[in-house]
Amino acid sequence: MFGNWLSNQNKRIRNLIWVVVAAMLWAIWRCRNDVVFDQNKYITLLQVIFRGAYWLRFWVHLQRDETAKDALSTISKKLEVVALEISNKGWKHLYCLN
Repeated sequence: MFGNWLSNQNKRIRNLIWVVVAAMLWAIWRCRNDVVFDQNKYITLLQVIFRGAYWLRFWVHLQRDETAKDALSTISKKLEVVALEISNKGWKHLYCLN
C-alpha cells in the first residue's frame, strides 16, 4: 500500500519510518499480551500510542546518527501531543505530525 511512497523517500527517512512503525507494532503487541496473559480487559488507543511513544524514546538511544536521534525524539513528543489533543477535544488541524 505504501510501497511506492516509501521507496521514493530518502534512505535515512525510510529507516526512521521503519523505526516508528516497529515501535508502534511493538506497542500493539505488548498491549495484546497484557490483554491475553495479564487479563487486562480494557486497553485504549491512547495507551497503545503512549506505549509506542515510550518505546520510540527508548530506541532513540540506539541510534548512531544525532539527527536521527533528534527526529525520533521529536516524533515521539508529537505523537503524544496529537494523542492527547484527540482524546481531550477532538482532532485539530493545527496539530499534525510533520
